[in-house]
Amino acid sequence: MDRKVDILMATYNGEPFIRQQISSIQNQTLKDWVLYIHDDGSTDSTVSIIRDMAAHDERIVLIEDGISFHAPAPNFMHLLKYAQAEYVIFSDQDDIWLENKLQVTYDSISRESQNIPLAYYSNGYIYDSVTNEISGRSVLVPPRDLGAALFLNGGVQGCAIMINRKLREICLDHPDFICMHDHLITLAALTFGRMVYIDQKLMLYRRHCHTVTDVSSRGYKDKIILFFQKKKPIIDGRHFKAIQAFYEHYSERIPEQQKVLFVVFLKMVQMNFFSRFWTILKYPFSLYNSKQLLLCKLFLRPFKEF
Repeated sequence: MDRKVDILMATYNGEPFIRQQISSIQNQTLKDWVLYIHDDGSTDSTVSIIRDMAAHDERIVLIEDGISFHAPAPNFMHLLKYAQAEYVIFSDQDDIWLENKLQVTYDSISRESQNIPLAYYSNGYIYDSVTNEISGRSVLVPPRDLGAALFLNGGVQGCAIMINRKLREICLDHPDFICMHDHLITLAALTFGRMVYIDQKLMLYRRHCHTVTDVSSRGYKDKIILFFQKKKPIIDGRHFKAIQAFYEHYSERIPEQQKVLFVVFLKMVQMNFFSRFWTILKYPFSLYNSKQLLLCKLFLRPFKEF
């Protein structure tokens, strides 16, 4: 019988945390999985720890092909080629999964018809590994549609997402330029299929000094303060480039309703303030699912950084 889930973990210098994370995966109530790990050239004991744990659990597969990407996005996309199960979930090297994370997510997505691309994702607690404080939520406002995702300058947390085979096939044929794997997956799910939020906290999302991204560690108060800082643009250059590459790569397959949003979004960088204002009013664009918040940001921030 085919296994239920493949787990993909991209690692780099994760020695302080990786044993705990892999152990939390081993402690999942759903046992029918394979964990594929690809290291990106670690200089600490990460690979040795993985080898040791793999020697005692055949479900742990370390891919040693000598390839280094020096970035998490291509490392995760490389791993996606090895997935064989109907469902794939992504894992960071430094989080801690609650024991029901796999089961809850699998039960939710597997109940759906698999005729369309699907992505299901959950929430998590913020875990400060310095103070050991557990609080808050790692996903503050789940994007409800493509118009809400285009202005996020990011995607839903990759470590929270499980996808089905149809979405995996779309993401395997990806543009040459992507910002992060979770950004690509978010765009693909909201463009071609469905992205569904599971309103449960199913992991400890670890924050520490070596974390690659930190936006999810901020609470509402921090986000409000950052919102009124005028230096950061509404759209950052790398995410705009990734959205443009996504549209150009998939344009012939994008449904017409979604294609209109991409075309208008990409044209907005050439518009003046008033044209952007009326465009946001006319089309279903939003920020954190709020059109008013996006319009407010339009008044306070520069539109672009490129």
